[in-house]
Formats: sequence, structure tokens, C-alpha cells
Amino acid sequence: MGDRIQNRKHRLITKILVIKIKIIRDVITQTETSPMDKIGGKMERLRNSETLKIISYILIPFLVLAIILGAIYIEYNSYNKEDLSRGDYFKTNSFIYNEYYPNLQRIFRICSNIEEGIRIEGEYYNSFVDNYTLVQETPTKIYYSQTYRGYYNGFNYIIVNENGTIYTNIKVENYNEKIQEIKNSEYYWYKETSKINTNLEQLDDTGFAYNFGLENLKEIKNNKFSIYTNFNKEQSSILEYKVNVSIYNFIANVGSMPVYAMSYSILILFIIGVYLIWSIGHKNNKEGIYLSNFDRFSYEIIFVVGCIVIATFTLIGKECLVNANIYTLVIGLIAYLICYISCAVIGITTIKRIKARSFIKTTLTYKICKWIKEKIKEVSNLILWNKEITTKLIIYYIAFLLISLFLIITSSATAFCVILLLIFWSLVLYAILNYTKQLNSIKQQLKCIYEGKEDIRIDTENLEKNLKQMAEYINSLSTGLTKAVEESLKSERMKTQLITNVSHDIKTPLTSIINYVDLLKKEEMPNEKAKEYLEILDSKSQRLKRLTEDLVEASKATSGNIKLNIESINLKELIKQISGEFEDKFNEKNLELILQIPKEKVNIKADSRYLYRVIENMYTNIIKYALEGSRVYIDIIKNKDKVEIQLKNISKAKLNISTEELMQRFVRGDTSRNTEGSGLGLSIAESLTKLQGGNFNIYLDGDLFKVVIEFIV
Repeated sequence: MGDRIQNRKHRLITKILVIKIKIIRDVITQTETSPMDKIGGKMERLRNSETLKIISYILIPFLVLAIILGAIYIEYNSYNKEDLSRGDYFKTNSFIYNEYYPNLQRIFRICSNIEEGIRIEGEYYNSFVDNYTLVQETPTKIYYSQTYRGYYNGFNYIIVNENGTIYTNIKVENYNEKIQEIKNSEYYWYKETSKINTNLEQLDDTGFAYNFGLENLKEIKNNKFSIYTNFNKEQSSILEYKVNVSIYNFIANVGSMPVYAMSYSILILFIIGVYLIWSIGHKNNKEGIYLSNFDRFSYEIIFVVGCIVIATFTLIGKECLVNANIYTLVIGLIAYLICYISCAVIGITTIKRIKARSFIKTTLTYKICKWIKEKIKEVSNLILWNKEITTKLIIYYIAFLLISLFLIITSSATAFCVILLLIFWSLVLYAILNYTKQLNSIKQQLKCIYEGKEDIRIDTENLEKNLKQMAEYINSLSTGLTKAVEESLKSERMKTQLITNVSHDIKTPLTSIINYVDLLKKEEMPNEKAKEYLEILDSKSQRLKRLTEDLVEASKATSGNIKLNIESINLKELIKQISGEFEDKFNEKNLELILQIPKEKVNIKADSRYLYRVIENMYTNIIKYALEGSRVYIDIIKNKDKVEIQLKNISKAKLNISTEELMQRFVRGDTSRNTEGSGLGLSIAESLTKLQGGNFNIYLDGDLFKVVIEFIV
């Protein structure tokens, strides 16, 4: 007894250990696979994220701009170290040599012209530099210039010759005070006799000694004029100065930040590039690489158009930078964005095509080569389809070319050859037209055969050899088709007649059987068993009667041997009436009937008696084969000129059958044939519907059985 208890304990402990091991194994398995699945899901969402892609596309132009600015900073810093050490843009070599010095050169030309005696409104005139107007006659002559004023935007000058005459671009009351103001200004250069005074060290005497580019100023230094100039940055309205000052101040004060920004931008741009190359072409709910219609368009056209756009707007942007102002900068920014969008479009479609392995197939070159190949193949097939015919055609064509060429060459010599050429072309045209006429005759006869006309024969007497052979084949085919149609009609008539005769022969004894069964049911039966047999006999005879009636009706419907009374019918009332009659039968099967009928009146053109039979057959079919406890939907859908009756139910048996098979006679959805029915209901309904000018269709979707009956309003 103790051993048994001990053995049970061992078995119980063993089972517990096995269960624990399984639990631990499942936990370990989950912990091993679950994180990988989570990572895979996150990567998939990351790759398909449209938001992340849009953010990447938006960031790219800013990152590229940061890299460009960083490169400009590095280049500017390397070539302008001396200027940056000055701490003031208006004392830099760039400003002095590019802005201030050119204005001094203009002053020198003015002085030279004055010395040479060129007239200026009765005194002196400089046609190359300035156009002066005499604004004061006494006590001192003062000439004022407003021509080419854009050169001196912020640059002021006063020239005084040895007799006290003043030439200037400044309008003031007291020029002596203005001269003192120039001498005390922030950026000045003036010369009295031969002595130069300036706070711009590049333009002083030392600058002259070491800069051979200032040779003009050496001559100014020795002339007889007193010259007073300065630059007032507050008066300057040229955007170029302001942009240059802003760039200079930014680079001078920003330190090494652009270099770091450039480095980080390159890193971020690299990461974004890798991400986009990995993710481009992938979309949610799309398998593989998604290609739009644009991505299937000819690649060369997209590439060439894109390159033209990029080149055009690059030149526009370059011109905008050279002639910098507020408007050109805006245009330059727009040009930059257009170039970026063009590059992005070309890059995205290129990556998509490469990843989808369709790059070559979407090129115009490939399409042209493919078209040429198909045309060569087509021509080869035309040549090789019938060597006898094609050989003759080629010979005829070569002969036509040679004769025409000979007549054209010789026609320049004589008018007779021209007449021969015209006659030859006319004969060739007549032969082509005659051949076309024979082909058209064969075509018309084929059309008659297609339309079902009988006893069609083509006259082969006047046809060409090849066309004659073709016509004989068609005549043989026409004869065979006529015989086949006659045999088919004869067979159909025999079937219909056989069904009618057999049904009639069965109907008479069947009526007697039914009547005698009714009489027996009124008599007293000796026992319960006899009553049971009598009920079975009554049921089977009634079933045989219904089958016989269905056979006769199916035969009439198929052959069209039915007189129809087409009239306008209120479809809503008819459906409600039939639904009311079948209400008890639906309740017996626990089927919920759901009617969806329009509120407005719905009339169709049909025969009320036979339309009733069609819908009755469908209701009967539903009761026999619908899944008990399910819903049945009857919908009336009214379109512009048609009305649809839709009947939907769930089949209780598997519908392992096609709609074509289900529409055949004696075929039933219940393949086990446990339910009563002849298998003629759907066939009769279809035939009666078509006879009334309607359409009858069946749709199967799993266990869903749907019938659509369509009539003209």
C-alpha cells in the first residue's frame, strides 16, 4: 500500500515538473522572439511613415543651404582674414578697393576733364562721368551733378579748383561747413594741395607706395584740385552694401558655428539620404515597391526636362545673387526651391525604378527598341504566314518599283513614257480595287453567316486563286453550320415534344391515383400502419404531379411557347403580397424576412402571372435551402431606367458548385437531395424572366446566395 502511494507521489511530481518546464520554455521562447517581432514592426512602420518622409524632404533644402553657407564661410574666412581682423566692413580691402576706390577714379576723370577744358554748360562738360548744372553764379561758381547718382549712393564729394569753383554731388547752403563735416566724418579721404588725409589706411601715402593698382590716385595727389570725399553709410540705400555688411558682421562675430553647423548638416543629410533610399517606394497596405503612373513614364523625358529646369533656374539664381536686392533675393530663393524640387523628383523616381527593377523597362529607349522588335516580328509574321502568297506579293511589289523607276527615268526624255507611266499606275490601281472588291464580297457573306442567315454561298467563279480557295472553305463551313443548326433545332423540338408527350401520358394515370387516394382517405382504415402508407402515397403522388407540371412549364418557357401579357405592374404591391403569403413558411423555418422597398411607386413592364411565378420560385428556393435562424433580404433598387429585385440568403449547405451548373436543369443546391424539389425552379425562373425582357443572374460568395432580377421601368 505504501509503495503505491509513493509511486503516485513520484508520478504527480514528474507531471508538475513537466508542466513547469513547458511554462519556462514558452516564456523563454516568447522573450526571445517577441522583441524581434516588435523591432520588425517598428522598422516597418518607420519605413512606411509618410510623415517622416515629408519631414525629411522639408529638411533637405535647409541642410543643403547650411552646407553651402558653411562652405562660403570657410572660403570667405580663408581669403579675407585681413578684412575680418579690422572689425568694420567699411574699412576692409573689399569695400575700399571695390567701392571707395572706383569712386575716387571717377573723381580723377572729372578733374582731368576740367583741366582739358571740356565744356560744362558754358564752362566745362564731361560727357563720360557727370552732367553738371550751374546752381550758383556768385560769389563762387558751384556746379551740381545728379547724373549717375547711383554710383555715389552714400559717397559724397566736393572738388574745388584753384580759382575757387566747386564741383559736387551735394546740395548745401554753406560748403565750407560741409568740407569741415567731411573732414570729421567716420570714413573720409581728402587732399589739399598735394597732401592726403584719410582714416582709410589703404588709401594713404603708404598705400600708394605699396599698391601699384592705385596709380590713378598718385596723379590726383599731384594735381591742382582740392578734393574732399567721404562715405556716409546712413545715406546709402543700396541693398548690396547692407547685404555685404550683414554677411561681414555675421562671419566676423559668429565664430566657428557655421563649420559645426556644416558638419552636423552633412551628418544629418547622410542619415536622411540613407533613410530615404531605404524607405522610398514603400507605402502602407502596399506590397513591394509602389510605382505611380509618373514612375512608369519615359525616364529620359523626365530627366531631360528636369535638367533643363535645373539649369534654367540655376542661371536665374546666379544672376539674382550677382545683382542682389530684396526682389532678386526672393526670386533666387524661389529658383533654389524649384531646383531642389526638380532634383528631388528625378531622384525619387530613379530610386523607385531601380528598387522595383523596372528602370530599364521604363526608359524611352527600351520602349522604342521593344516597339521596333515587335514591328520586325510583325513584318516577319506577315512575310512568313504564307510563303506562297508573300513571295508573289514581294515579286509583284519589286516589279512595280522597277517598272515605275524605269518609266520615271525615261519620262524625262519623251512624253510617250509619261503616258505609259500613267497607264501602268492606272492598271495597278484597277487591280488593287478589283482585289479589294472581291475581299469585300467575302466579308459581306461572312457577316451574313455571323448574323445567322442560312444558305449563304459565295460565288467563286470570278475570284482570284487564293481568294477562291478561301471562299470554298467558307462555303463548306456555312453548309456545316446550317446542318448543325438544323440538327440542334430538330433535337430540341424532339426533346420538347417528348417531355410534353410523356408528361401528358403520366398526367392521366397520376390524376386517377390521386383521386383514388382521396377516396381511400375517406374510408375507415383497418390499422394505423395502413393510414401511414396512405399518407406516404398521397405525398409522393402530389410531388410527382408538381414535377410533371414543372417539366411542362420548363419546356414551354425554354421553347417560348407562352403567350405573354406585358403591362405595367406595381412591383411593391406584388412583393408585399407574395411575402405575406409566405410569412407562415418563413416563420416555420425561423427565417427573418427583411424588406427594403423605396417609398415612391415602382412600376415595371412585365406579365403579372409569370412574374409572380418567378418570385414565387425564388421564395420557395429560399425556404428549402436557407440556413434556419438566419436573415433573408429582399431589396428593390430603382435606377434611372431599370429596377433590380435582389434576394439574398445564407445557404445551410456548402455551395461547392458554380453558378453555371446551378442554372442547369435538374441541378439542385442540395447535392445530397434530401429536400423535395425538381431542380427546375431556377431554370424556369430564368427562362420566364428573359421571355419578359428582363435579366436573371445568380451570385455566389461563400455561403451567400444572391439572385438579381432586372426589369426595364
